[in-house]
Amino acid sequence: MKKRTKILISLLVVVIFFIIFDIASYEIANRKFLNDYVPKDQWSSYHFPAWWENKFRFHDVTTMKWFEDNGGDKLFRPAAGLEYKKSPIWIFGCSFVYGTSMVNGHHPDEETFGYILSKTAHRPVYTRGYPSWGIQHMYYQLEKGDIFKTLPNPDYVVYVFISDHARRMQKLIYDFWSDGAYLRYEEKNGKLVQIKPILEPLWKLNAVKVYLTNLEYKVRAAYDKHDENFDLLEKYLFSSQEILKQHNPNVKFIVLKYNGGDGFDQWFLDTERWKEIKDKGIIVIDADKELGVDLKDKKYLDPDNYHPNSYAWEKISEMLSKKYIK
Repeated sequence: MKKRTKILISLLVVVIFFIIFDIASYEIANRKFLNDYVPKDQWSSYHFPAWWENKFRFHDVTTMKWFEDNGGDKLFRPAAGLEYKKSPIWIFGCSFVYGTSMVNGHHPDEETFGYILSKTAHRPVYTRGYPSWGIQHMYYQLEKGDIFKTLPNPDYVVYVFISDHARRMQKLIYDFWSDGAYLRYEEKNGKLVQIKPILEPLWKLNAVKVYLTNLEYKVRAAYDKHDENFDLLEKYLFSSQEILKQHNPNVKFIVLKYNGGDGFDQWFLDTERWKEIKDKGIIVIDADKELGVDLKDKKYLDPDNYHPNSYAWEKISEMLSKKYIK
């Protein structure tokens, strides 16, 4: 009996230690986020879920699976410009196109890229980007094919590229508050193949997420394998273009390079290798160079000094509608 009691006490001590360690990991990560991204005078406006709320949410391990299980298309911004009769524009990207602020939350629909572009281009616009996404989420939707069944075929497809998307192609988890592995692909035998995580239940543990986040920043975020990563970016773009042209041979595929507040790695915006993408018939636009402005200027940024504001999208939409979208 004493032996059993000792075993139970030992197990209890281990469980208590693990809970304390897991809670400490969670609090450290919250503090790091505030220090890295939020001005001190705005800390009080931030609310993180309690440890047990963050701990026991049952999201799937792939971003798209969670998205589809929790509303799917209903989570996107509503279609804009449906009063116009021309063929539509599809927009892909991340929080930049969705319209998100780390200070003010989600912007009203009327201040988003899709809504503003619909008014200047006089076309319906469907935004299929979502916060925290990257280029792989565009490819996922196109390769799966449901988007071609639910939306009218586009004449124009605009993918808004920010330099952080290069890092997101390699992310293990999106951030500490994610409930599992990030959507990733690798090239095998000339095709993009989705990477499935191993030991996926463990990816929900805060201590594991701290390790994975630190591992990512040490091994991947500094990313000196620029050309190797750009090869993967090209594979995503060329594969997406191929799928789009199967449904509309005349579709115009536009990559809008947005040199704004994210500033992860300037190499991916400035490299001469974008000519390789242009040579394949994809329209590549440097937004700030085309406009002759610095999109890092505060007048183009949300108060979080990261995301674009509506004024930036007004200028970009006017430029696109005058020169590229007829």
